[in-house]
Parts: sequence; structure tokens; C-alpha cells
Amino acid sequence: FSLCPRRSTCQAHCNARSAAAMADRVREVMESMVPELEDVQRRGLCSASEVKALVRRRERFEYLVHRPRATRDDFLRYLQLEMNFEALLKCRRRRLGMTRQGPPDFAIRRRIHFIFSRAARRFKGDERLWMQWIDFAERRKADKRLERIYGRALAVLPHSVPLWTRAAAWEFEARSNASAARRLLQRALRANRGSRELWLAYFRFELIFAERVQRRRSALGLDGGAGAADGDDVAAGSMADGEEAVGEAVGEDDGEDGGGLEVGDEDEDEDGGAAGLAPAPMTDVEGAEGGELGGGSAATSAVARYVYESAVAAMPEDVELRLGCLRACGEVEAGAPIQAAIETSLRDSFGESAAVAVALASLPLDRCAAEPEWGSAHAAALRAALQSLDASLAAAPSARLRDACVAWVETVTQREGL
Repeated sequence: FSLCPRRSTCQAHCNARSAAAMADRVREVMESMVPELEDVQRRGLCSASEVKALVRRRERFEYLVHRPRATRDDFLRYLQLEMNFEALLKCRRRRLGMTRQGPPDFAIRRRIHFIFSRAARRFKGDERLWMQWIDFAERRKADKRLERIYGRALAVLPHSVPLWTRAAAWEFEARSNASAARRLLQRALRANRGSRELWLAYFRFELIFAERVQRRRSALGLDGGAGAADGDDVAAGSMADGEEAVGEAVGEDDGEDGGGLEVGDEDEDEDGGAAGLAPAPMTDVEGAEGGELGGGSAATSAVARYVYESAVAAMPEDVELRLGCLRACGEVEAGAPIQAAIETSLRDSFGESAAVAVALASLPLDRCAAEPEWGSAHAAALRAALQSLDASLAAAPSARLRDACVAWVETVTQREGL
């Protein structure tokens, strides 16, 4: 019992030191705001009373987020304050005729990123918080910042499928960096090999990439060079271009990493700079021999076919994975050469499944859903659907499959008013 008073005294001293350290950090942050606030007041964007009110609210939030038990809502309310202030400055600049952004605007954005960075460090596993930060950076078109955000997020959440797919889509669509997007998807599959969504995203990416390669070749006249004076040279160039495209698609390592974001350790400074390791190509996809595929549509779609085969090998019992790949083939023109092979694999592996038979029959009509009125395209799709049902019944006749086919036909005829 004699130690109790001394222990409570030590605890009080520790609490006092912790409070003093927190006050010092808050004071340092508040002092860094002085030039920004003086500039805002000098430009006539805020009055002195408004600046004082803003300083008081910022100081209160700084103490809240510096607490040992700070909550996610504390950071979100602080972020909302800064975003509202940013919107207010934008409206006042427009009213005063200030078309160009100034230092206050950039300072507020840096502060919002700074708050997001601290929140992400405190709540590393909060996927929704990372997504909110990414949304803000994308709206502000902060590409360099986005690269660091994705690197940090994927380092602490390697099993987050939405983060991987969004990062790959950003590399492919916003930065036109297909190589970086492919490496991200390959690395994501190494960490989440049983993810149907990732396999579908990778398969769809390769289809879209193949379609873009085909369009580029058509625009350059590489597909129809036989009638030209230098037809042989054009054909040779077409073959080489096709081999190069396939070699890039399967992830062959030629000593260059092609740029793109890097996934590394989450530890970094407050400004968000992270150093990481560039992902290597996935070994499974390296098995495709680009040199044997030649040029043209067969070459560009061969990688997507190989991705499908790898997905089936990884998840052989997943019917929805194969159906998703089949639907993706119908959405992209480059998927036409693979569509028949996927249908054949579905019938071979799940020929007795009524759900697969109905799904295969529904695909032609689903592609006509964009046309509201019944027309010749719907009639052709219905004929193709009935032929698919006949093929399924011929391959694996059963009462259950027959009942499912009849029920589907009745549903379609009632829905379309036939």
C-alpha cells in the first residue's frame, strides 16, 4: 500500500508530460497556418472575425485528432470543415472575379491531404477511409499524390480487391499505362488467387487491351497491307507488331518496368511519400509464347484466352467465373474468338447443370436489353437461345434440365408478350 501514492503521482506526471507534448504539436500545426490565413485575409476572401472563428475550430479539431483515443468521426468532421472552407473560398473568388487559384487554395488542399494521411495512419485497415481519400485526390486530379496513396493503401490492405481493381483501372484509363495496370492485377492475383472479381477484372482488361491494339493496327493500316506496293514489308511489320503486343501482354520481362505506381511500406512522412517495390510479372501468364501467335486478332486475344485458362485452373468449380468471362466477351469485340471456347468449356464441365444451360441461353437476349422495342435483333437472339437450349438438352438430356428450359421459355414469352 505504501507504493500506491507514488504510483499515482508518477501517473499524473506522465499524463502531464503527454498533455504538454500534445499541446506542443498542436501549437506547431497552428503556427504553420499563419501565412496561409494572412494571405486569405489580405486578398479579401475572409474577414478578421471569420479567420479567428476558423482558427478556433481548427484548434479544437487538432486537439481532438491528437488524442490517444481519437475516433474516425473526429477526422471526418475535421475534413468536412476544410472542404467547406475550400468551397467557400471558391465561391468568393468567383464573386470577386479571381479566376486563377492562389496559394490559399493549394494550402487548403495540402491540409486536407495532411489530415487524410494522419487518419489513414491511425486507421490503417479502414478501406472506406482510403477510398474517400482516393476520391478526393481524383476529383482534384492530383496524380502524383494518387500514386503515393495507392501505394500506401495496397501495402496495408493487400487483400482488398476493390483497391487493386481501382488502382489498375486508374493506371489504365487515367494514365494510359497498360503495363502498370497489368502488373498490378498480376500482383493482386498472387495475393488473392481465389478472387473471382480479380480474375474477371484481369480478363476484361486483356480483352479491352486487345481491342485497342486491333484498332491501332487498323488505324495504321497494318491489317490490310496486301494491296500496297510494299505489301510484304507491311505484313512483316504487322507480324512483328503482333508479337510485340502479345509479349507485352503476357508480362515478359525485358529489363524495363514501364513506370507506374509502386506498392511499398506504409511508413512514410506526413506528406505521403512512400518508397516501395515494383511488382514483378505473374509467372502463370509467362507461359504463353508470344512468338508462336503471330499478328492480327488471334495474337491480341490469345493473352485473354490464356488468362481465362489460368482462372479456370485456379477456380475450376466456379461457374459464375466462367459465365462472367463469357459476358465480358459479348461486351468487347475482341472477345469473339474466345466466346465459343468458353461456351464449350462450360458445356463440357457443367453440361448437366440447368442453371448453366439457362444462363447460356439468356446471353443473346441479354445483349439486346439496350433496345426497348422488339425487333429483328431480338428475334435472332431468341433463335440463338433456343438453339443453345436444344444443344444442352441433346448433350445431357434430363427431366430437370428440360423443366428448367421450359420454364425459361415461358418466362421470356410472357415478358416479351409473345
